[in-house]
Amino acid sequence: MATGELTELELAIEKIVTVFFTHAGKEGKKGTLTTNEFKELVQLQLPNLMKDVPSLEEKMRELDVNNDEELKFHEYWRLIGELAKAMRRERAGKKK
Repeated sequence: MATGELTELELAIEKIVTVFFTHAGKEGKKGTLTTNEFKELVQLQLPNLMKDVPSLEEKMRELDVNNDEELKFHEYWRLIGELAKAMRRERAGKKK
């Protein structure tokens, strides 16, 4: 897809995709996150941004729009969007 050196934003997107596929498919279906894979991803990759989430199981159920007990990439992407919005709100609040 990319033909030249990736920009900072392109590298960030590549990292988001790579992290998902590194954790997805160790258990269950290839390309999806089971509850255990989701917990591992959050604990290793999102410990600061997700530290106030009381239940990772409940968060996964909230993200799992088709209720198949696994997260596909588009469901994981919802989490990334939520975290990005929270980060933007936090930064906007600090500028006031």
